[in-house]
Amino acid sequence: MSNLCVTGYASLDYVLDLATPGAPDQTAHARKVPDAWPRAGGCPTYISMAAAQFDQIVNPVMWVGDDPLAAQLLDRLTDHDINTEAVARVAGAVSPTAVLLYQPDGSCACIYDPGLAGQESLTSAQKNAITSASHLCISVGPPHLIADIIALRAPTARLYWAVKNDPACFTPDICTQLAQDADVIFCSTAERAMIGLTKAVVVQTRGAKGVRIEDGESITNLPVVALEVHDATGAGDSFAGGYIAAEMSGATTPKEAAQVGIDTAFLLLKNRQKGRTA
Repeated sequence: MSNLCVTGYASLDYVLDLATPGAPDQTAHARKVPDAWPRAGGCPTYISMAAAQFDQIVNPVMWVGDDPLAAQLLDRLTDHDINTEAVARVAGAVSPTAVLLYQPDGSCACIYDPGLAGQESLTSAQKNAITSASHLCISVGPPHLIADIIALRAPTARLYWAVKNDPACFTPDICTQLAQDADVIFCSTAERAMIGLTKAVVVQTRGAKGVRIEDGESITNLPVVALEVHDATGAGDSFAGGYIAAEMSGATTPKEAAQVGIDTAFLLLKNRQKGRTA
């Protein structure tokens, strides 16, 4: 039976829409984004929720504290029929949080409090989720555990790398290893340089410019329907979750899987236009 394990940092996101640009020594007016104070976030959350839309079995491997925020994240995952046994609760720790500041020009500043960063270790439930996965996705997470996660991967498991421009996590050595081991790599245009040489299929999301697929010497560009959405957090990860779910369901080409990813990200953004949370 196919199942997906996604590893990485958890987050509870506080989203602010700034009416005026933020600047040092100056007050900026802002609006709290509805249903996002806080909102369940983090790459594994978005990837897992996207894949679960296609009735896939998903086991996110994340770490939270033992505070009320942790319960809020776990409840959100459960609402999406996602197994939370591999989400470890660290006693005495606070859950990771992020403040997302959307500037009037559409740019976003992310201020991340990792909370329990550095205290993470792999529990028996998490090790079991990784070793039993038919599809394993590594997103930005504790750098001291990535080598162990890769080592626990079943020989037949398909490996995905969701790139994030976070040098503290994805060091040059880790990037080199993931580029060598991954079957599929997801990145943005700015993150493409982190990958270097690889035999993996590289799927590059380029916003309104569409999706670029590098499969060996073959290049495929897919268009997208551009949406005016101020809060696009999670769109790239939702794309990755849809892509992976498509492969789990039998998609045989990167183009076919990428189209499912595009449709999945579009749904997230369309809901944001309507004021609905992810």
